[in-house]
Amino acid sequence: MNRTTIFAVGAALLLLVGAMPAAAAAAPADEPVDNQATDDRSVGPSGGLPGPVPDFVSGIHDTINSFLNGEIDNLGKALSDMLGGQTPADSAPATADA
Repeated sequence: MNRTTIFAVGAALLLLVGAMPAAAAAAPADEPVDNQATDDRSVGPSGGLPGPVPDFVSGIHDTINSFLNGEIDNLGKALSDMLGGQTPADSAPATADA
């Protein structure tokens, strides 16, 4: 090996070793799940669970599954026919305030 190759490998190793503390400092500060207390019940979103979805959402899922099963040929038309009479306010997701 010539000196240039050895120098390049040494410089790469120096950069790699020098970057390790910075990578460790960028790690999340939260404790891993394995180290948490067993009685810790803080699972899920901090604001609580979202409100229920509107009733027509299950119809949308059924229509999509029918399309995937080959029972419906045109998914866009089927969804348009199903949701055509709704205004945007009718199709807005439920919120916790409502």
